[in-house]
Amino acid sequence: MNQMLTATEIAGFAGAGLAGAAYVPQISHLIRAHCSAGISRLAFEVWLLASVLTTARAIAIHADVFIMLGGIQIVATALITLCTARYKDTPCPVHLPRQPTAKTATEFQATHPKETI
Repeated sequence: MNQMLTATEIAGFAGAGLAGAAYVPQISHLIRAHCSAGISRLAFEVWLLASVLTTARAIAIHADVFIMLGGIQIVATALITLCTARYKDTPCPVHLPRQPTAKTATEFQATHPKETI
């Protein structure tokens, strides 16, 4: 049976696609830079389990939008979880700790006008 999508169904599918797009920068950085700095593997493991459980319910009630959203979340969180484990303790140059830099006398006086060197 052909059924036209309602405006809210279209919005729901658009939202699911947007949710998937939101994962792209994180996944891209993980894969390109092999950098898992700042990512909680435990959090993504819990989100993965939550996605599997809610998607199972969506499948049971034939909620197409939520099945699509769940599928996107399962794939994205599984990929992030795997990459985070694989690239553990391998920060990229952007995420390396920075060394403090020495200030010149002029810079010090500009930021601390009442103190003398």
